[in-house]
Amino acid sequence: MEAQVSRILAIAAALASGAWAQEKSPASVWDGIYTDAQASRGQTGYGKSCASCHGEKLEGQGQAPPLAGADFLSNWNGMSVGDLFDQIQATMPADRPGQLSKAANADILAYILKMNHFPPGQKELPADSEALKKVRIETAKPQN
Repeated sequence: MEAQVSRILAIAAALASGAWAQEKSPASVWDGIYTDAQASRGQTGYGKSCASCHGEKLEGQGQAPPLAGADFLSNWNGMSVGDLFDQIQATMPADRPGQLSKAANADILAYILKMNHFPPGQKELPADSEALKKVRIETAKPQN
């Protein structure tokens, strides 16, 4: 009984402080989830492994879809960065799926985020699908 009371008091304190809301609200691509240095590495990786199909400017070509712009964003809006990371990890490059390391794909994903005009931050995008599933892709910057 005493343990239940302690738990209820801890939840009440978290609710009162706003910590509960912060814990439950998902992160967003607008929160600066990659660094400029990581996006720069990703640009190099993209040029070597992705540009031949998706285009130099991520515009898509042939059957390869664009990785930047309105069409790309509308397809991924509301999904998680982890969903996109998993898709890249499992299916790209098309001629050798899964051959790039998770770290290389995280760098390329950082470059894709930069090219879609999401802001950089102070921490690198992790190469961890589960962590990235907590970050939502949102086409419009949320109003605070």
